[in-house]
Amino acid sequence: MIKVLTTISLVQFAAIVFLYNMLVEIDNKLTPALAAGQNASVSDALANDPFQSYSYDAYPDEERLRQIIREELGAALGEGSGPGQYAAPDNTFASIDPVELEQRRDTVDQQLEYYASVGSISDTDMQKLQMDIAKLDEAGRKEMLSKLTHAMNSGRLEGRF
Repeated sequence: MIKVLTTISLVQFAAIVFLYNMLVEIDNKLTPALAAGQNASVSDALANDPFQSYSYDAYPDEERLRQIIREELGAALGEGSGPGQYAAPDNTFASIDPVELEQRRDTVDQQLEYYASVGSISDTDMQKLQMDIAKLDEAGRKEMLSKLTHAMNSGRLEGRF
């Protein structure tokens, strides 16, 4: 009886080794063919990728982001400014009277102080305040955004950017 069990065990072990060798052989035959097929499909996908030239390892700088936003807004508004038609920002504040710019800054400052004294600002009022800040010159925008951020961070003003 022990001889029969030993023989059956040896036959099963031999069958397992044989099947394992067959699987390894099949795997070796399929691996190069699959790798070549995958490489071809990846290269085809890259050839058809419109974003292939974009570098993902670096973030665009501020000027590139401005260019992208102008292009998208122009396309959305139908102004026909396509890609590559980047116009340098004109100095719109040079034509505005400095006294008027100072009045705008004072108005925004008063609005900001009012909302801080109330303690909160609605989303609509926040949007209006941000649009008023955007109409200021660069120094005024920085100053008012700094005051707004400080008021919100200190808890004097509750609202959402």
